[in-house]
Amino acid sequence: MDEWTGSDGRVDVAAIMGRIREKIRGRRDRGLYTDEEVEELSALRLQAFADDAGIDPDLLARLMAPNHNWNISTDYRIETHRAGPAARLVVLLKKLVRPWIRLYTDQPLSRQAQINLYLHYLCHNLVRELVRLQIEHTAVRNKLDALAGEPGPPGGEASPGGEKGEKASG
Repeated sequence: MDEWTGSDGRVDVAAIMGRIREKIRGRRDRGLYTDEEVEELSALRLQAFADDAGIDPDLLARLMAPNHNWNISTDYRIETHRAGPAARLVVLLKKLVRPWIRLYTDQPLSRQAQINLYLHYLCHNLVRELVRLQIEHTAVRNKLDALAGEPGPPGGEASPGGEKGEKASG
């Protein structure tokens, strides 16, 4: 416990937080992210794409929700904007015609709902994979930068033209 306390016996919170930040930075430089962090980065990327496209934030929240209430449904509500006895008559007529209309609309709407759901999962997984690849790319770049900063092999490196000390003829 002595490593966590200062000379006066108090816990050194700044030093502990510094070590934690250093470990996190090291893990990220090596490309080690948890699945939760990747999901969070994916959500941020999707938010950025939606902002660029000018999509309503409420729609994006519905798209990202675990339930699929954003998708179209073949079961629709019958209503009217009218009031009084004419409204009840219109609703009754719509309910009477509904079975014949559904013969033509249910299959295309069901197919469209399946396509929407597939494209939703496809896009979400593509963004997740994009984030994973960017993390991996950053880790490889950091490793390359670290290797480039190290001294070369003893005796120097060979020139592009051949052996050490030779000049390329040209």
